[in-house]
Order: sequence, then structure tokens, then C-alpha cells
Amino acid sequence: MADLTLDLQLLTQLKEDLTAIVKEFKNADDFSDAVADATGHDGLHGHVRDFAHKWNDKRKKMTGNVEALQKQIGAISDGFTHVDSQLAKALEDARTEHVNQKVQAR
Repeated sequence: MADLTLDLQLLTQLKEDLTAIVKEFKNADDFSDAVADATGHDGLHGHVRDFAHKWNDKRKKMTGNVEALQKQIGAISDGFTHVDSQLAKALEDARTEHVNQKVQAR
């Protein structure tokens, strides 16, 4: 039988990191427009804005993928936390029952 080891803190941190990435991606439109406005050169301004808006479609797709991954990581973390809690409770219940049986046998 193989042992399964899972670092739930690491999964929680990963979920939080993915949340931060999604937030940055969603706020990138405002940032890219501000950068384009700050170039001070009409030709460069247009190229920066054009690049930023072409990147929007790719970023939206990536944002959706990162959000899906974030949800999956959350479900894995929640699921294993629940299972771990249930197993711990079952072990504690079995221990208590065993102790009670010993006391009654005396």
C-alpha cells in the first residue's frame, strides 16, 4: 500500500497565488492603457495600445484557465481537508469505543 502525503498549506498558498494572478490579469487593461498614454509619442502610443488590446483576448483566455485551475486546487484542498478530518474523527471514535469496552470489561 502506498502512502499519500499532501501539503495542504502549500495547496492553500497556491490557491491564493492563483487568485492574485487572476486579479492582476483582470486589472491589466487599465494598466496597459495608462502605459500607452504615458509614451508621449503618437506612433508609439498606437502600437502600445494595439499590442495591449490584441493581448486582451489571450489574457482573457488565460484568466479563464487560471480561474479554473484555482477552483480545482480549492476543491482538492477542501476535499482532502474534509477526508482528513473525517478519518481523524473515525480514529478518535474507534479509540474512545475501545477504551469504553475495556472499562466495561473490568
